[in-house]
Amino acid sequence: MHISIGRRTRLTALGAGLISAAAIAFSAAGPAAADTTDTGGTAALSIPRATVVGLGKSTVIMLPGSPASAGYAAGAETFTMPVTGGTGEVSNFSGIVDLGGKLIVINTKGGHTVNISDLELNLFTGAITGVLPGSTAHMALGYLDGDLSTSSDPGPPATETISSSEVDMSAKLASALNTALSTTAFTKGAVMGAFTATFDVTIS
Repeated sequence: MHISIGRRTRLTALGAGLISAAAIAFSAAGPAAADTTDTGGTAALSIPRATVVGLGKSTVIMLPGSPASAGYAAGAETFTMPVTGGTGEVSNFSGIVDLGGKLIVINTKGGHTVNISDLELNLFTGAITGVLPGSTAHMALGYLDGDLSTSSDPGPPATETISSSEVDMSAKLASALNTALSTTAFTKGAVMGAFTATFDVTIS
């Protein structure tokens, strides 16, 4: 399946398609018709060179926290994170995919650092979320947008993949980072990069 629509239109369509499933089960991550367990895999956020350079001019850099890693190729810095668990299922856009590592954002001029932990992909809301310092609640960091594609492979092991050509920064993250880092480098809707995740699934 390949979709090329905006996030609002996509989520409206998903919500309409999931009304019947919602009668079966409800959760903060959306409805699920079966018990799904994510048992491994990888996810990657590829940040365009222009974004990296733009932040650098504002003395802001982003780094991965272990076990996430980073590498540069094809005009983008890619943060790779292991899938550590979850209940995500792309066939009905439900559940959460747990991601290992942290996103570390530093203002090198001001000496301020923000460590974003407990990274997750919420398939129901289409958001990458994380926990900022001083909080225990997940905040939407960015929303999948642009061209969205999903696929599955029966395996073994069975795998599912979701890819998005854009991740657009949330207003809450932009505001939180600007405040914590004493900068104006972050704006709502800024393209954070492209995202893809492939993970092993067991459905019972």
